[in-house]
Amino acid sequence: MQNMTYAMKERIGNPSLFCGRKKEMELLLKWVSRIPKELAESRALLSRRKSGKTAIMLRLFNILWNQNDKVVPFYIEVLDEDQWLLDFALRYYLTFFTQYLSFLTRTILPENPGFWKIEKLERMAAEIGHENMLEEIHYIKKYIKAENAESLKQYAFGAPARFAGFDKRSFLVMIDEIQFMTKHIFLDKDRQICHKTLPGAYHGLVESKTAPMLVSGSYVGWMSRMMFDFFKGGRLKRTKISPRLSFGEGMEAVRRYAGHHAIPVSEESALAMNILTQSDPYYIATLFRSDFAEEDFTDTESIVRTLAYEISRDGKLYHTWAEYIDSTIEEVNDTYAKQILLFLSRERHKECTRKEISDHLNGELSDRELEMRLRTLAYGDLITKGTSDFRHSGIPDDILDLIFRERYQEEIHQVRPDTDSELTARIKELEDDKSSLQGALNELRGRMLEFIVHRELNRCRKKGRPVRNFRQRLRPVAVQEYAEKMEDMLTACCESRFDTVWMNYYIQLPGAAMGELDVLAEGADTRGTHALVFGIKNRDEKYPPSMREAKSFVTKAEMLRQRIRQEGKKIRFVCPVYLSAKGFKEDVEEWLHEHGVLTADMETWDT
Repeated sequence: MQNMTYAMKERIGNPSLFCGRKKEMELLLKWVSRIPKELAESRALLSRRKSGKTAIMLRLFNILWNQNDKVVPFYIEVLDEDQWLLDFALRYYLTFFTQYLSFLTRTILPENPGFWKIEKLERMAAEIGHENMLEEIHYIKKYIKAENAESLKQYAFGAPARFAGFDKRSFLVMIDEIQFMTKHIFLDKDRQICHKTLPGAYHGLVESKTAPMLVSGSYVGWMSRMMFDFFKGGRLKRTKISPRLSFGEGMEAVRRYAGHHAIPVSEESALAMNILTQSDPYYIATLFRSDFAEEDFTDTESIVRTLAYEISRDGKLYHTWAEYIDSTIEEVNDTYAKQILLFLSRERHKECTRKEISDHLNGELSDRELEMRLRTLAYGDLITKGTSDFRHSGIPDDILDLIFRERYQEEIHQVRPDTDSELTARIKELEDDKSSLQGALNELRGRMLEFIVHRELNRCRKKGRPVRNFRQRLRPVAVQEYAEKMEDMLTACCESRFDTVWMNYYIQLPGAAMGELDVLAEGADTRGTHALVFGIKNRDEKYPPSMREAKSFVTKAEMLRQRIRQEGKKIRFVCPVYLSAKGFKEDVEEWLHEHGVLTADMETWDT
């Protein structure tokens, strides 16, 4: 849903770099649709750091802000730094009022520090005549002056539920990195007494049906313990977020980052990058931003060298994970913990029993000592618990495994890892396994059709001209009646320029499931908004688009029209094109033409 106002700046940078996450966004938007009906239970997003949780929450905030409907989004991040409870509660309160007034007045949010001063909030509340907000601002000032942190906290945390009652609205309360509340918020001004039980203040609020919560944590063990201590009885529904995209989404991420950084990438190197990073968008982004001097991403060997550099002690990936690892290893800083970590990481694709782990250590630890180290490593998210307390496994992340070994393999086993050789061997392994590589290449080529169309439209956009030879690149319309009905739309599209072009455009309407458009180009002039939208399938002659798929595309095109109307814009035209690499069944293509959809195949499109 990129064609929207970004009321809150997203940390990913350019909004178009938000790739994939279709499954997660569909789940969350479906959940949010239940909030106005008071049917949504609070949720917790769980995954290790750099897994995309913040990106998902910020995108969800912007979607809800743009819908300007029945659910008001509120987002706050708990910082990894020591704070007095009064300061934290004040920031929480001011952030809530800032975002609510932004929603009500359609005003873009400040980027830094993320909230308006209390004087501006008071002025804005007065301008729209919000008496309840003015009254609460009065209490804020009173509690600040008296340094009454406890009362300010209670008022701040309860604000979304209260205003849901005042204004007959629903709120979504998003708290990013909530586990830091147990470590970094202090009861006293001198920051000597840690308020370890602060999340317990949400014990009742988390069950609110008018202001449910969506919280996140990047230390799954820590987060899970906090939920057990303060949110008993399943008050937070666990939602795991994978750091990885699907293979196809990973290919899309490679192409988007390549385009954004203006770095040429060949098909082979794009495939190598996606495979070596296991379709992890953070790893992909890091490679494109690497300081490695010899990068040349048209060459797979350069991909290997760049990734090896980033995993080395000079690289960003190494230092990203160093703090994560050190915070846990310091707790049990001995060779046994490191041996366990290396063993389980090596065996990361299976669960190991406690006996297997003990045997690997030659039985040198008692059951209690072994349990203590396993618990600490799991709490720090360096290993995971298995299907029972008796089983554990390593993190299924090939790059983390290399970083573990870069840090500890020589110390424990007196052998230095050869990262370059291992990565090169991984590529050769795939080349030798022809069936595996062919499957990956087939999916890559399937995604390439979208890239080809997107690149062509984007080239025309940059040159400020209509799509080249658009009419000649379409399949003929056999039924004259259908051709005549589409002629005005076709003529207008042939002469129109487009200001923006997107690939994999997500569209969401209130009360409807999310739809995805493969490629979308939009523009506007004095006559109104115009759009060119593509559905794309890359299959052989045996598996052309089905009637169900054709109907789905027509539905999505209509969703686009509805979205434009809801924005208060006049539609000049929406031109839908279904591009099927090897053509169509006759009845499906005729149905598409009947419903105002132009068709193309690779032979006509390459004209």
